[in-house]
Amino acid sequence: MNTMRPSEDELHAYVDQQLDPQRRAAMESFLAASPEDAARVAAWRRDADALRTALAGTMSLPMNPAFDPAAIRRRMRMRTTRRWSMAASFVLVMGLSGMGGWFAHNTVMNRAAPPMQDAVDAYRVFATDSVHPVEWRPDANGGSDSGGDLQTWLGARLGRPMSLPDLGAYGFKLMGGRLLSTDDGPAALILYEDAAGQRVSFYLRPSSRTAPGTQGQRTDKGLQTRYWFRNGYGFAVVGRSSDPRTTEIQDAFPSAT
Repeated sequence: MNTMRPSEDELHAYVDQQLDPQRRAAMESFLAASPEDAARVAAWRRDADALRTALAGTMSLPMNPAFDPAAIRRRMRMRTTRRWSMAASFVLVMGLSGMGGWFAHNTVMNRAAPPMQDAVDAYRVFATDSVHPVEWRPDANGGSDSGGDLQTWLGARLGRPMSLPDLGAYGFKLMGGRLLSTDDGPAALILYEDAAGQRVSFYLRPSSRTAPGTQGQRTDKGLQTRYWFRNGYGFAVVGRSSDPRTTEIQDAFPSAT
């Protein structure tokens, strides 16, 4: 069996069910041995399913090939490639002048994402979703609502034990979680909700580029984020800055991880 690492196009072809049976079987063997790639493929498949669901109401219309998820992803990859090519050309041109290197360096630094920005982005996407915010609930498969099943499910995929704090003292109940993909490996988003529908999130992922012990807090566009890095992982708690409980919950979380 061919054990070579598949290309990006092959991975997308697998998600779109465009591989022949022999190559699909080889791809499944590869993904079984590569959790990071498996998580990335699973995220693509969820995106494709979400897109198909969003477009379900238009199925009575004539089929438009431009709306096919595979075609959309191909266009996105082509657009990303063009942007990187343009950025590389820009940096090269600026490097030819005496101040070019300095300008390019400061431009990149000014546009760099703040620490754990992916945690904030995940909150904005899923904590505001009223239909399918989580993919695994604590009481799945008939289990209890204590979060034990969820902790086991996430821990197996993250490669580390999970401990989910109880926020009942603040009026929040565990909703569930979902697995996401990052450049460093699988990430987990845990959501809590109160009786009024207010939500806070706990986010963790591997971190290979930030020094352990780094921590901080920031407020942006109505959201308050506290983050910290420990034992090769990054953590963040995100909630509404207008809710005084957010600060109390954030103060309680670091000691629980």
